[in-house]
Amino acid sequence: MTETPFAQEENHDEIMADPLMHEREWLLYAIVLDGEGGGKSLDESELNQWKPEDGTLWLHLDLSVEGTHDWMLNCSHIDPLVLEALLEDEEPRPRCMPYGDNLLLFLRAINLNPGEEPDDMISLRIWCEKNRIITLRETPLSTMREIDRKLMTGVGPKTTGEMLDEVCSTTLDRIVAAVADVECLIDNIEDKIVDEDDDDDMMAPLSEARRKLSEMRRYLSPQRDAMEMLPRQLMSWLDKEIQYQLRENANRMLRIIEDIDSLRERASINMDELSSQLREETQENMYMLSVLAAIFIPLTFITGLLGMNVGGIPFAEHEHGFLIVTGLMFLFGVILMIIFKRLKWY
Repeated sequence: MTETPFAQEENHDEIMADPLMHEREWLLYAIVLDGEGGGKSLDESELNQWKPEDGTLWLHLDLSVEGTHDWMLNCSHIDPLVLEALLEDEEPRPRCMPYGDNLLLFLRAINLNPGEEPDDMISLRIWCEKNRIITLRETPLSTMREIDRKLMTGVGPKTTGEMLDEVCSTTLDRIVAAVADVECLIDNIEDKIVDEDDDDDMMAPLSEARRKLSEMRRYLSPQRDAMEMLPRQLMSWLDKEIQYQLRENANRMLRIIEDIDSLRERASINMDELSSQLREETQENMYMLSVLAAIFIPLTFITGLLGMNVGGIPFAEHEHGFLIVTGLMFLFGVILMIIFKRLKWY
């Protein structure tokens, strides 16, 4: 079995740095499945000689490279209407569209590239025929590297239907892992709320988690509908076992949406709880300041009276006048504190 070129996908950054090399790397994977879980990789010249009777062909193309557009338009022999949908500049919404005995599918996958946010989901475009499946993307996608590694070790998909199921299930695995990371973050924040840690350190990550969940929900809501349509398609190459697996994937997608909704609700509840705690702390602080003001305002009034430059001020000529007045004011302050305490003002 010939080694498949998965390194091309992983070295995408180096390819982007060299425009000439980038121009040649439109073809990421071209693998003919051997029907036993493995496959043979093809170069560009071998690709153009491939025939359906040679075996099921998987092509994975870089949509950001002009060579992909040239090959798809001139060599793929796909209907122009389908090509227009596959090659459109705007990132398509997830959807599933049958086309005779063929299938056009758009999905969103988690972005696991360094320096990128997982919720900035990658568009994956898929065209399935009985003996050929073509996947296209603009950004490197770990899902395809995983499928390539399975083919290298002989445990990969054997048919177009199995390849479609593998793409869907591997994509969902990544989404489940990303949602689990957000759930772990929310769990940790909830533990801190129970332990009454610093509230200011928790509001920002909670807000970020809620934003990520909202972004994922926006992409995955139409994907749920697309994956629910998949097992209903009556393609000749979709047997009952694959349709069952696709139904399971649709159920997983539904559970993911439910988990995201639940986590968004938990994040909102926790944010409300933190806001309530912050309001209570602010009110307590304001109340204490009000009590202190109630104590010191009368004392300030007395000091203002004693500071008037008129005759008859008590103890003005007394040797210990300052100490006497200070003691009286201190005593007055203590009396006020006792009164406020009995009134349960603090």
